[in-house]
Amino acid sequence: MGAYRGARLPSLDGFVEAAQGAAPDLQHPYYEFKLDLKPLGLTLTLVGVQASVTAWYADPQGSNSGYQKFKSNGRLESDLLDRLSSFLATNKSTSGVEVKREIEAVRKQQSEAERRGAELEKQLQTAKTSGNTDSTKIYVEAAKAHVPVCSAPESRAPVLLRAEPEDEFEVLQHRGAWLQVRLEAGRSGWVQESLVKSNAAAGGFTVIRETVSSFSGEWPRLKDKQALYVWARPDGSALTLAAGEKLRFVEHIFMERYRQAEHDSRNSVKGIVVIFLDERGGVAAASLDDIRFWAEGSLTSSAFIKRCSLDPLGAFSGLPVAARREDP
Repeated sequence: MGAYRGARLPSLDGFVEAAQGAAPDLQHPYYEFKLDLKPLGLTLTLVGVQASVTAWYADPQGSNSGYQKFKSNGRLESDLLDRLSSFLATNKSTSGVEVKREIEAVRKQQSEAERRGAELEKQLQTAKTSGNTDSTKIYVEAAKAHVPVCSAPESRAPVLLRAEPEDEFEVLQHRGAWLQVRLEAGRSGWVQESLVKSNAAAGGFTVIRETVSSFSGEWPRLKDKQALYVWARPDGSALTLAAGEKLRFVEHIFMERYRQAEHDSRNSVKGIVVIFLDERGGVAAASLDDIRFWAEGSLTSSAFIKRCSLDPLGAFSGLPVAARREDP
């Protein structure tokens, strides 16, 4: 029934006590259930449910922004208990085979998480022994919305913050199924390795930073509009880059970040700008409308590239001939 998975709320109204209200500066409301199961005999279990509701407070002054907790008004808890009652009414007994199958699935997921964590640990150790840690740092980003970053490597530890898909963290160490990541102001936190993904993308480049700000260039399609800036540097494992790799990376970032923006109801970004920090450099920009036309098939790849801003053009080797020509 998804009792142990949190989810986003459409708003705080109707889900928290009225006294707390839902201010305009509160964003990304989210809830999680805490369940307390107490056996009362061989056939009875007392189920206690509490909903933890949080939302991001965007301080207009910028000094007190952060996640805030709110007291549930009981609506979420009642809904879960109603679903539990319906489930029990139609499922009088649970097959031991099904329970065993679920346990095996969980063990398999844990084993996979530990394997991937061991790979990260190996990369970290290689970086330390080589003495070139700057070029081999490992970065991860949240694989979904509201990923909890805890104060300790355990699920019951206090949550320091909830990461969004665009949030990126440097990996400091690995412990079991957990990764210790670097936070702001010299702090660190722990996140489950299965809830994050490496931001190394196709094309031999790695995203190292993302931010949203007004486009300051003269390109008419984005001038004075909000844009997502993405900084990328060569992947340490890629000593040489084949022709066209930079362009393929740009297309990958444009499409991936466009899809993320489309699923964010509060998105204000009108374009995406990719800045390369390699020897040849280069800046690629595209409007969100053009990316949408490309994603929907209204624009071919070459026609889409012609609408992008690529500066300097020579930095994007392997550019199709058709994309080099100006529109008639």
